[in-house]
Amino acid sequence: MLPIRLRLLAPATALAMAALLVAPADAAAQESTTRGLSLALYLQGASLSVEGGDPGSGGGGGLRIGYGLNRTITLFARADASETDVDDADVEGQWKLAHVELGTRFHFANSLRSWVPWLEAAVGARAVTVDDAEVEGDPTAEEVTFNGSAFSLGGGLDIYFSESLALDVGLAWTSGEFDEIEVGPVSIDGFDLDARSFRFNLGLAWWP
Repeated sequence: MLPIRLRLLAPATALAMAALLVAPADAAAQESTTRGLSLALYLQGASLSVEGGDPGSGGGGGLRIGYGLNRTITLFARADASETDVDDADVEGQWKLAHVELGTRFHFANSLRSWVPWLEAAVGARAVTVDDAEVEGDPTAEEVTFNGSAFSLGGGLDIYFSESLALDVGLAWTSGEFDEIEVGPVSIDGFDLDARSFRFNLGLAWWP
């Protein structure tokens, strides 16, 4: 007969050994991560509609830097730019659309899956710069810039090639107003131009 103490220790030792054997298997099975620092570079297709006019569309790209507080919540900063062709506008020329945003992404994460859907919300600033601008058919000698705040909602999917590298596919819808116009060094406030922009992003996200 084994002493009582040894008989009590035997099950605990067996459980400890089983845990050591299972832990590497669990780590190897992990297909995705959303925790910690993340970097993303992406190509972008964008459209812009001002005051309910016909949307102009074009292409560009952007950068996102995020930090996953846990498996679900990631805080991020994002900047992107694209060229858009807006035909039915009082100011004609080469339109360049840019967004700078701070936001939160909510992952529906499961580390045992290689795909993770997400939703996000962001606030920030949006600007349009018009090169070679013509106002009602008259060329201007200055660059024209429209500035304003923006609010964005979006959703998408991360498809993981490995635990820390994913194809990032997303859509973002942005509303807001242009309330300032700059013509060269002159800035004019008090405008109220409704604008809607829509972005499709396709890129790579990396958790270093």
